Amino acid sequence: MSTINIDDKEYKLDDLSDRQKGLAHHCIDLQRKIINTQKDLEQLITCKNAYSNDLVADIKKQEEPQAAE
Repeated sequence: MSTINIDDKEYKLDDLSDRQKGLAHHCIDLQRKIINTQKDLEQLITCKNAYSNDLVADIKKQEEPQAAE
């Protein structure tokens, strides 16, 4: 990435000081990690819901009266 946008203003990374470049790269890396963590959370919630639904279905099946043989 050769530019970064801050408060609707575009800055060239090459024009920033070394410290500013480092901070910009931290921000970029953290944004990527936030996106990945949100995806992971979505997957975890989906899996948890699947297990919960399976548990509820299994309990309801167990509670059903047994058919006469």
